Amino acid sequence: MICEKILGKVSDAQFKGKDFDFVEFEWHETYSKLHRKNSRKGRDIALRLDDSILKRGIKPGDVLGIDSDGTVIVADVGECEILSVKTADRDFLATAKIAYEIGNCHAPLFAGKSDCELITLYTEPMERLLKNLCGFSISIERRTEKLDFSRQISSIVGHSHHHAG
Repeated sequence: MICEKILGKVSDAQFKGKDFDFVEFEWHETYSKLHRKNSRKGRDIALRLDDSILKRGIKPGDVLGIDSDGTVIVADVGECEILSVKTADRDFLATAKIAYEIGNCHAPLFAGKSDCELITLYTEPMERLLKNLCGFSISIERRTEKLDFSRQISSIVGHSHHHAG
């Protein structure tokens, strides 16, 4: 099956009561136009998406297509290793500094579950960088979980400037 555009969200009324089959993506695949995947139920799925996906990304719950038997093909994004960075209660300067440093590394940034938490993808250099921030009271936790794309603040796509060197 070839899917060429996002048809909506799994929660849309038009898909209520339908049979679903999920295609899993890793976080770093969500801004790519071309994919060849097997769904959880074994369907061969090819994606050939337009350039809009480069800015929007594939989100969990996106409807990718409807198979000939009426099954709705839905995107899911698997768990990944993340860094949760928590500041002291509403410490604006610490939050701003953390967000700046993560953005300066061109890493995606997500709001956490509380006002004091920011989330980014785990890499060893990122963990080192954040642990070495001076002058701020922060805690850093490495864990594995699904990203909440509704809380995405920035992404790694659309990067068009260059650092002077």
